[in-house]
This record gives sequence, structure tokens and C-alpha cells, in this order.
Amino acid sequence: MDRYLKVFIFVLAVITSGAFGACVLQANNSESKNQIITEKQAAVHAAKLANEKCQKDFGISPFTPGSYEAELVDSKWHWGKIEPKGINGYSAKVEFNKDGSGENVKVAYSTDRKKLQEMRINLNSEADQEQII
Repeated sequence: MDRYLKVFIFVLAVITSGAFGACVLQANNSESKNQIITEKQAAVHAAKLANEKCQKDFGISPFTPGSYEAELVDSKWHWGKIEPKGINGYSAKVEFNKDGSGENVKVAYSTDRKKLQEMRINLNSEADQEQII
């Protein structure tokens, strides 16, 4: 009887440890699915957020994940910057936590680029007019 009890306890221990191990693996997998752990994942998420905001504000989605580099600083992802040149005049700055929460999205359209183009057209027109005279 002593031998059967030992075998029973051994089998019970193996089954219990297997079930516990599977639970731990499942918990770890679900946690890592919510985490944005690579620069590529962060850039994809940031471009999506920036395009959603830009589409809402300006009716255009000009950003790609490669538009800016993602950088992890103090457990927070940063992507983009507000700048006059931008992408066809549009720029974005996106920040969020590693789990995707705490989103802070800013998009802007720079009218400086448009003004510069208008100034070039006006200068060209004046030069054409001087040649005619």
C-alpha cells in the first residue's frame, strides 16, 4: 500500500505542477500582448493614433510608422515632433505608456509652408511682369 501511495502522490504532483505552469504561461502571454515592447510596435501604434487625430481635425491621414522614430523614455513611448516643415505641412507628437494607455496626441498643420509657396508664386509673377515691361 505504501508504494501505491507514493506513486499516487507523485502523479498528483506532476499533474498539479503542469496545470500551475500552464496558468503561469498563460498569464505571462496575456500580459505581454498588452505591452508595446518594440520600437516598430510603438511606431505603428503612434502613427495610427496620429492619423486618427489628423483625420478628425484636418480630413487627412499623412503619417506612416516610419515618419518618425519611436523612443522609450522612462517607460513612456515618444514619437514625432511638432515642426514647421512636417509631412506636407502636417506634423504630430504622440506619447503613451508601454501598455498603450495614457495617450497624448497632438497634430498640427503648418501654414508657414503654404505662405512660403505663395511668396514664391508672387515673386515669380513680379519677375515675369518686370520682363514684360
